Order: sequence, then structure tokens, then C-alpha cells
Amino acid sequence: MKYMRTIPICLNMLFLLACIVACGPKRPDGVMSDSKMEEVLYDYHKAKSLGELVSPSDKYKVTLYYLNVFEKHHTTEQEFDSSLSWYSRNPEAFDRVYQRVIKRISDEKALLERSITISGQGSSVTQSGDSVNIWTDLPMFSLTNHPYDNRISFDYENDANFEEYDTLHFNARFRYFHANNHHINSNEAAVMALSIRYRNDSIISQLHYIMGDGKHKLTLQSDKHGRIREVYGFIYLPEQSENRMLLVDSISLIRMHARVR
Repeated sequence: MKYMRTIPICLNMLFLLACIVACGPKRPDGVMSDSKMEEVLYDYHKAKSLGELVSPSDKYKVTLYYLNVFEKHHTTEQEFDSSLSWYSRNPEAFDRVYQRVIKRISDEKALLERSITISGQGSSVTQSGDSVNIWTDLPMFSLTNHPYDNRISFDYENDANFEEYDTLHFNARFRYFHANNHHINSNEAAVMALSIRYRNDSIISQLHYIMGDGKHKLTLQSDKHGRIREVYGFIYLPEQSENRMLLVDSISLIRMHARVR
């Protein structure tokens, strides 16, 4: 009798599972599965990072890096673009995939930093040079409507490599993903901010609203405040009226020394 009573329960569970699957977004033929999209995106961003390091005369290599990714995963650029388009209309699925990609990149970065520390090559100061990228966090994040996942912030204190009259360039590329192609209004637009606090406690800041996809840049420079004490800022996605995700990548914070004092 006990066995007979378990049959309706199992049938109900199977019916519930079928309903859950049926209610999810329908994935057209040719769209990559979550697992394959994760693998391709992971290698795609590694190829992109390599491409940003090549000299202008070797820019042709960037295309080769991307082609190598598609060949490795037995796919094409067309299939990748088609899948990317579908995921862009299904932010929950895309965010789920990108969170795994970001975690892998984060884990890889942490492992590299530990290796550098163990080998004695680590340093507590930023890089030296006339023009360097002092950004030390991940170059890519996905921001969502959730309060715990809607902000990127940074704070760099002065060290021996900062000089008087330094100029800071805060760069990032943005892409909104949402089910409906609604116009981004100013109340829901992401915000990027950059501030410099100087030794004399004066502060200069710049704020910029991200009203659309593409690369955005903030620049702060001074010819009168002197030496920097602290550089800080953030990228923030306010509360959204619809399900929307914001992908932020190619993040850099370029410090440039002044050539003329």
C-alpha cells in the first residue's frame, strides 16, 4: 500500500517539474546552451584581454585570437552572435552564465596573485611609469537589480608612484541587457563617478550617466591642487522598473604623469 501511495506523489512532482521547464524561456535551435556559452565567453574575454595588449601594428592578431576561440569550441562567429542576441533578451539566463564566467576569472586572478606573492614578486604599491593602468580589480562585472549586486566601487591611496599634477582616466564599456528594448531614462541609467582627494583635502569629482551602450570615459586633471592623497569612485546601477542587467567590461584606471610642471 505504501508503494501505491507514492505513485501519485511522484506523478505530481513530475508534472510540477514539467511546468517549471515549460515556463522557462524557449531556446531556439542554434542557441548555445548555458554551459557552452560560459566556455565560449570565458575564452572570448581572455582573447579580448590579450588583444588589448598588442601594439597598433599587430592589431590583426586580435581577429586571430577570436577565430581561435570559435575554432576551439567548434562554433562560428555567426552562432555566437545569434546566441548573444538571444541571451540579451533573456537577462536572467545571461546573468546566470556571466556570474559563472566572472567567478572563473576572479578565481584565476586570485590564484595568480597568490603565486606572485609566494614568489616574492608582489608589491604593495601601484605600477610606476608615465602612463599605466592602476586598476587592480577584475576588468569585467555584471550588475543587476539586486541591492547586493548593483555597485562597483574602488579606492586607491597615494603611494610613491603618484606625482603632483597626475591625470586620471576612468574607462569602461557598458552594455544593457533587457527583455524589452525600452529607452533608458535618467532615473534608471547607470552612473559612473571618479573623485580625487588631494593632500590639502580639496576634492575634484566628475559624474556621468550611462544613457546607452558603448565606451565611456571620465577624466580628472589638476594644475593647482598638487599631490594626490586618494583616488576613489564607483559604477552604480539604480533600481530598475524591469528586469535588466548591465555588463561592464574593459575597465581601466589610467594614471598619467604631467610632462610639464
